[in-house]
Amino acid sequence: MVKKTNKTTKKVAAKKVLRAHYGEYSPLNHDVMLSMLIVSLFVNLFVLTGWIALQVTTAFNSEVASFLFHGAN
Repeated sequence: MVKKTNKTTKKVAAKKVLRAHYGEYSPLNHDVMLSMLIVSLFVNLFVLTGWIALQVTTAFNSEVASFLFHGAN
């Protein structure tokens, strides 16, 4: 059995206060999750735009595929 010291008791109490104030997620966790969702959204829009460009036109298929999969040279 581990005996709780004064430091660990203070840390546990501080965590309880933070959870009571912020809920389960702190503002930093919320900001990180939101930024990851925004980056994911832009990547998905980029891929969707490339896919639509490949579906709509046949004139530039090789150029669009080259840009998407090999990067801009």
